[in-house]
Formats: sequence, structure tokens, C-alpha cells
Amino acid sequence: MISLLLLAASAVVPWLVCSILRGIFGSDESGSIPARERALGRYRRATLVSGLLVLPAAAVAGALLVDPSLSTRSPAAGSWFFASLSATTAWVSLALARRTREEAAAMSALQTMGRAVQTASVLILATGLALLAGSAADLLLPSGRIAAALTVALLSVVSVLVLSPWLVIMLGLWPLLPKRIEAGGRQWKLAHLPAPTRFLTHTAALPWLRTVLVSDGLFNGAPERHWENLVRYEIGGALHARSARSSRWTVAVVLSLMAFMVAAALSANDPAMRVATTALAVLFTSTVAWLANRQPSSTLQFDSDGPSMQELAQTLRSLPPRLGQALPRTSCNPLGSALYDRLFALGHDPGRRPQP
Repeated sequence: MISLLLLAASAVVPWLVCSILRGIFGSDESGSIPARERALGRYRRATLVSGLLVLPAAAVAGALLVDPSLSTRSPAAGSWFFASLSATTAWVSLALARRTREEAAAMSALQTMGRAVQTASVLILATGLALLAGSAADLLLPSGRIAAALTVALLSVVSVLVLSPWLVIMLGLWPLLPKRIEAGGRQWKLAHLPAPTRFLTHTAALPWLRTVLVSDGLFNGAPERHWENLVRYEIGGALHARSARSSRWTVAVVLSLMAFMVAAALSANDPAMRVATTALAVLFTSTVAWLANRQPSSTLQFDSDGPSMQELAQTLRSLPPRLGQALPRTSCNPLGSALYDRLFALGHDPGRRPQP
């Protein structure tokens, strides 16, 4: 009974939160385009922050309040399954609830639900792999040793950043696109980023997998030669900005290792608690990795492997003026006024100036 109530709460709470935020920010009110975009921006940021609170809460509650009949033989597996189910339910509900009228018209509810499940699969697989690493360490390594805990933490971080993205691509959950792009003397694969909205124009490079994620909002929303410019721009940044990001990545990895070690220490003899703390550590690692990969638009650099400023400006002009448009290397940051002014001062008009 508690499990059913939790699933119902996971489905209902995001709708209530989005309804309240939509009423506060008035994102659906008619008015001028700049005013509506500012309202939509505030609304989406608020729903994003709310999601960062609701999803971990749903995962932890699912792990701790699992029906005993689901975890009789394998408590950790039962808790992981129900934590994944609760968090996915909350994420699907949030993806549906936060849609605008334009997004609802462009993509059916069923498609949005499918995209949300595809996106959640990365975190679900990462949590499962981290739990497997912990179980293997319990069997093979001396218990209670710092070296053993550090080994499990390292394996868990690799599961989040490398293995789970690779698995969802290899298993076809995030399908590969037929096109390849050459940059830095190597061939890069393109994989579909299943964003639950067609209006997100985003790309992200995974250098360790020689793969670039491309949203279909970018793939279908701009001429091919233009979205290829953004992909090449992202690859160039991934190859040549390592030193600039190394300090941030070092801090992110250290913090992630500490999170997994603390999670193991807090749940040594409780399988349900282990699942809950591991899920929190996975979400924490994903968040700090995203922050480490960010680069403010005012510090973006142009290199020989990427497009010129003129090509970049032409690409930005070709994209539809939808909120959610993102520039590579900013990790979902909209085109900032600093970069806009920089492009415009050099005679390259990137389109309408972003609103503060």
C-alpha cells in the first residue's frame, strides 16, 4: 500500500509544483515575445531546481519504502528497482507537467514520456553498476579498508561518467545517428540526445567515447552545415580546453569519490539504505560533472579545428528563437549577452539579442 501511495505521489507532486510555478511566473500569458521569453526562462529554471529536489526524494523514498514482497530474495535489487520506478515516474510526470503549449503541440505526450524514460536510463544504469561494484567489493576485497572503499568509489564514478553512457548507446536506448564527423584527426560518432522537448538545441562531446550527443531540436532545427558547425565547435572545445577545465574536473571527481565513500559508510549493513545513498551519490556526481563541464560564454575560445566566428553567428541566426536554445560548451546555458556582444562587435550578427 505504501509503495502504491509513493508512486501516486511521484506522479502527482510534479504536476502540483509546475502548476504553482506556472501561476507565479505566468509563463503562458500572452504578451510581447521578449516578455514571454523572460517569463518562460524563469519558469523553466524554477522547474529545473524543483526537479533536482523531487527526483532524489522520489529515488530515496522508493529505496526505503519498497514493498517487502519485492525484496525478499534480494533486498538491494528490489530497492533498486522500486527506487528507479519512483524516480522515473517523477521524471516523466515533471517532463509532462512543465511543457508549454508549443511543446505540447510539437510532441505528443507519449513521445515526451518515452524521451523522459530514455534520459532516466543513464542514471538507473549508473546506480545499478555502482551497486554491483559495491557487492563485488564485499565479496572480493577486505571489508572496512580505506583502499577497498576508494576502489568502489572509483568504479562508481567511472560507472556514472563512462560506462552508463556507453551502455545506453550500445544498447540502442540512445541511438547512433548515421553521420560521422572528423575532427582532431579522428572520427567522431553522433548519438541522439533524447531531450523531452523538440526545442532544445544542444550538443555535448564525450571525448572518452569519441561521441557527440546531439538533440533532435538541433539536428532538425537548423540546416545541416550549420548544426555541424556547432558540433565541430563542441569537439574543438573538448579537445583544446582540457587544461582550463582540469581544475574543475579534479574537484568534481574528488567530491564524487567522497560522496560514494560516505554513502558506503552510512549503509554498511542495510541494503535499502545502500541503494538510497548510492542513488544520491549518482545524482550528485552527475550534477558536479555537469557543473565542471560548463564554460561561461564570456570565456569561450575559437580554435582552428572549430568554426569561425562568422560561421558560428550564421548558425545561431539559423536556429529558431526558442527558449532552451543552448550554445555548446556552456552546458545548457542560453546564448549569453557577453558572447552576443563579442560577435556583434566583430561584425557578425548572431540574431536577436538575448534578454537579461
